[in-house]
Amino acid sequence: MKRVYLIAVVFALIAGFATYMFASEIDKKTTLKDEETVNVAVALQDIPANTEITEEMFAEEAGYFGQKSIVIDYLVPNYVEYAKANELIGTVSDTDIYSGEQLNSKHFLSKDSDKVSLSYKLADGKVAYSFNAQTVNGVDGYISEGDTVDVLTYTKDENDKTETKVAYKDLKIIRVSSNSDNADASTNGSKITSYSTLTVEVTEKQALKLYEIENNYSYKLILNAKE
Repeated sequence: MKRVYLIAVVFALIAGFATYMFASEIDKKTTLKDEETVNVAVALQDIPANTEITEEMFAEEAGYFGQKSIVIDYLVPNYVEYAKANELIGTVSDTDIYSGEQLNSKHFLSKDSDKVSLSYKLADGKVAYSFNAQTVNGVDGYISEGDTVDVLTYTKDENDKTETKVAYKDLKIIRVSSNSDNADASTNGSKITSYSTLTVEVTEKQALKLYEIENNYSYKLILNAKE
């Protein structure tokens, strides 16, 4: 008889434990269900840094972005609501983004940002060309990004006669000196007044001509007034 009672007690304990576990699971699901959630944008594949975000990337068949319901306690800082994710179109990723990762709005930069690759800033049909511009050639360090310059060339013929002409007008300056110099200047807020190179936005044909000028002519730069 004692054995029967012992077996009954064991089964009662097992049943009680099972009931407790079932009730706990129900309570857990109910709690999660009641938690406030947000539909956020997530990456569906790895997206390398310096990638331009286009409208086509949000098409379902593209497989770049999707939505996921996240409990509010697990949202990343600066999360992107899926309903507003199209606001990222035209921006550039500042860091590698991995599949399954919630999108962080701080990881996307405007094309105007200094951190964005220069190639995104060039107009259609234009290239960037960097040429020598030591202080003696570069208006004594007064050229800044956004300025325009004329290129003045001068040569001497076999009779030692000098010919001077304006080879190019209104070349747009898009970078001053080297990337490292610009980064240092932007960090400490100073202005670059001494530089070794200038980068201009030109056509490929103009770039070829500038290369010829650099290697075969003496030249000066003329800084134009702001309009």
